[in-house]
Amino acid sequence: MDLRDKVAIVTGASAGIGRAYALALAGAGATVVAAARRLGGSADEPADASSLATVVRAGGALPGRIYAQACDMEIEADVIRLVEHTAVNFGRIDVLVNNAAVLPRFDALAIAGEAWDRVMAVNVRGPYVAIREAAPHMKRQRSGSIINITAGAGNLAPQSNFPGFLAYGVSKAALNRLSLFMSSELKPFGVAVNALSPGVVASESALRANPAVATSGTHKPCTPEVLGPALLCLAGQTAETLTGKILHTDEYQKSWP
Repeated sequence: MDLRDKVAIVTGASAGIGRAYALALAGAGATVVAAARRLGGSADEPADASSLATVVRAGGALPGRIYAQACDMEIEADVIRLVEHTAVNFGRIDVLVNNAAVLPRFDALAIAGEAWDRVMAVNVRGPYVAIREAAPHMKRQRSGSIINITAGAGNLAPQSNFPGFLAYGVSKAALNRLSLFMSSELKPFGVAVNALSPGVVASESALRANPAVATSGTHKPCTPEVLGPALLCLAGQTAETLTGKILHTDEYQKSWP
């Protein structure tokens, strides 16, 4: 996939799956605005393995460029600023990857209202605001691809109950519904909207939330080489080629595209 001359936003890009996606897009030639809460790389905020500064450095030799932008998806003004910054500085927005999410575990009958609200704010409201702000730019271009990163926990008929992940599962189910609604809303303007599940990935957040991931036997490494191909395929789609789908990375080149 050649994405030269394309501009992409990836949220939650400082580590894990988002980092892999940012590097994959830059590897395909795209200009990538990588967003996360922590920039890193300053005297007050040193760079570490989970900072945007580290991602920018990792992409230094790739065909595309990665630029860092601080953004807390729980704060609406931050999300608005992220999209505005991208449009003003790079002139267009071709790809939006809504990856940022929180993955807490709770007893299903003991979730505080504040904790529930935070999961929904980051995992659902944040992606909605990003779409709301990016869509006018894509509509003017008559092109674009929005990719919402979902999870099996959001399926209507999951294979298991995903103990501890009620709030997370509900948020991903809502994200799936948002994806389907927006695909219809934006199809007349040539904009593709799809949801992509990366599957069981040995990311830092997944291992913290559920250490059993490391020994599951079904997990995949959190690298652009493994996670990138499915995302890059969706990044190149239009409303005419592929939209309104909830897809799984493991099914790429099997049941889709």
